[in-house]
Amino acid sequence: MLAITAVPAQVWRAPVNDAVYAGFDPYLDYSVAGGAGSVQTTMDSVDMTAPASINLATTLLPKLSAAIDVVVQDAGDATQPVRVGLWSPWTDAAQFVVFGPSPQNLITAETILNGKKGPTLLGGNVSESKVLGPYQLGQVYRVAVALDKTAGTITFRVTGADGTDATASLPTAIFGNVQVSLNASASPDGGSSHVMLRNFKLTLPHQRVWASKADDPLLTAILLILALGGLLLVALAAITHLPRGGVASIAKGLRPRMPRTRSRQLMFGIAGAVAFYLAGNGLLFALGGHPFDMGVEKLYAYVARAYGPAQLYYLPNLVSIAWIANGVPFLESAFPYEPASAYLHTAIGWLNSLLFTGGGTFSPRSLSVEYLTKAFNVAFGLADSGLIYLLSRHVGLSKRWAVTAGALFLFNPAVWFSMSVWGQTHVFSIFLVLSAVWLAEKQHITGAWLMLAAACLTRPQMLVFGLLLGIVFLRKFTWRQNFSALSWTVIVVFLLLTPFTLATSPSLPIDVMLHNVNVQEGGGNVVILTTVSQDSYSIWPLVTLFARGASSLQRAFTPSSDLLIGSLTYQRVSQVLTVSAMLVLAGTLVFKKRATEEAGAYLPFVALGIASFLMLLTGILATHFLLALPFLLLCRRWMGSGAYFYVAAIWTITTLIPMYGDMGVVMSAQDYPLLARANNQITQFVVHLYGSDRFITVGVVANICAVIWLAVLAFRPSLSTREAC
Repeated sequence: MLAITAVPAQVWRAPVNDAVYAGFDPYLDYSVAGGAGSVQTTMDSVDMTAPASINLATTLLPKLSAAIDVVVQDAGDATQPVRVGLWSPWTDAAQFVVFGPSPQNLITAETILNGKKGPTLLGGNVSESKVLGPYQLGQVYRVAVALDKTAGTITFRVTGADGTDATASLPTAIFGNVQVSLNASASPDGGSSHVMLRNFKLTLPHQRVWASKADDPLLTAILLILALGGLLLVALAAITHLPRGGVASIAKGLRPRMPRTRSRQLMFGIAGAVAFYLAGNGLLFALGGHPFDMGVEKLYAYVARAYGPAQLYYLPNLVSIAWIANGVPFLESAFPYEPASAYLHTAIGWLNSLLFTGGGTFSPRSLSVEYLTKAFNVAFGLADSGLIYLLSRHVGLSKRWAVTAGALFLFNPAVWFSMSVWGQTHVFSIFLVLSAVWLAEKQHITGAWLMLAAACLTRPQMLVFGLLLGIVFLRKFTWRQNFSALSWTVIVVFLLLTPFTLATSPSLPIDVMLHNVNVQEGGGNVVILTTVSQDSYSIWPLVTLFARGASSLQRAFTPSSDLLIGSLTYQRVSQVLTVSAMLVLAGTLVFKKRATEEAGAYLPFVALGIASFLMLLTGILATHFLLALPFLLLCRRWMGSGAYFYVAAIWTITTLIPMYGDMGVVMSAQDYPLLARANNQITQFVVHLYGSDRFITVGVVANICAVIWLAVLAFRPSLSTREAC
């Protein structure tokens, strides 16, 4: 199973096309009409009365092809009754097939420069034009578009029943490495016309992106044989290890044993705290949501439900949630996560369908799927707090301090904001990695490895935990235990990935991981989106202040490809620092016996590892800082009270403020009137603080002090339980 996963997909026979989508999707194709215009979209057709526009795809992929039937019912007085082609709001340029005005009724291929951004390109200057032939009203003309950035060409072909058959090949240089959108618009610059669009077909030619697809009968046979063998092994193991009494005995063993002396007051206190937690977070649902992040999460749930989970690695690469930017299709909504996160969004999509649409489809803009996503987060946040309490008790903290640690997460404002306002799913990843630690401490080594693998299959930042905790598990348990546990982990994970790998290739988890590295650290993304920090208070906003005199938010959004020292860029320096820190901590866990001999003694090193990763690597978002919080809270045994509360408070504040400020800047009063800065004084204050040079500097310095303090405490001789508690 490991071998077949490690084999690159290119070894197997590749399909001609990775995906083919036929027809329109009213939920994914963004349309807008102005004045007397209208757009009516069904799965089969689009009926447009000018002025109107529909965005059919937005992508950064190097290859894309599409074909559509165009019928000009009435050219009216429009200078451009209809046009179909590609454009980019990043370059304000376009290449369109234009059905021109009466009485000439000519079809031309045009290159347009220096236009204005909108739902489509507005105005601009025609730099090149080629006549493809005349057209007749009411006749069907097939317009095909083929984008190939690798070859540097865009090819248009127009065919019709009247004998029209013309092609035009244009260079892609006007776009470069930015997103382009496939757009059809009726008289965008004024005038009247009536157009019908039918038989739309969108094709993804085979290419290596998030998922590298294989279409080889031999590979399919191997996957099925391995999956069936794995299922048989799991079934035999389950039967062999099933206790006497079967499921009933298992349920009895899981039933909590409550001491008779347990105080009712304590139980009421816990119930009250949980009720307050649930009610408080529930009230936050309606306040706001990050327009892009929450928008794409709802899109993922829709795609997983309507098209299937495996399509998350293809279809979102073509979809722009343009409504968050006044209709301008700046970005596609690519799914950059591993299959464990795909399962989460699939569960949300199916549950939303069952609860709110009777098993049918739903709009990716609906509030129900947003609230359900946040409800999932709240459930995982509660479970995270419980695990923090249990682990705190396990490493020797008193009940009072264990409750304090759990409560600092349960009622943490940054956690609440992330999961119930912003809508991020980091608490899901945190749950998996905390479960891995808990199971390891309870000597359930197979469960620990399985949970750690699942955590790494959520988001790329979790690989830090995979590295450090993987070393801990290898040191903590015998080689026989690890060999058996890792074998079962490979089998179970392989089985869970099979629905995805059959639809893509066995190397899917590796492909996603490598593509993430390329996008984030290998220069595979748009330069403007690859910055030293995505508003997080890592070391880099402080470095840019002194290195280039940057101010306010520009300190964080300086391109990471800029030079810092000689020929070294910010990104290269950050990579050297991050790798060095990881190697030092990995070496410490390998050679420091105390780290694995004492209960939880490795936790400060894991906390230091993830905190260092977040502080040193470029391009980190403020929301990612939440991943370190539970492990910082688990370090009470190795910290004095002052250090503990300082680290918890500083990390919370420097996570919350940039999150809130970022969302406050982009959130519209139309979508979220309660929290938008136009209506909310608190949001206005936080946005001001978010851009304040003084606050950014204080926040970064405070985070650096917290990490240094943690490092000193982690590497000094351990405190006794009594001293720490």
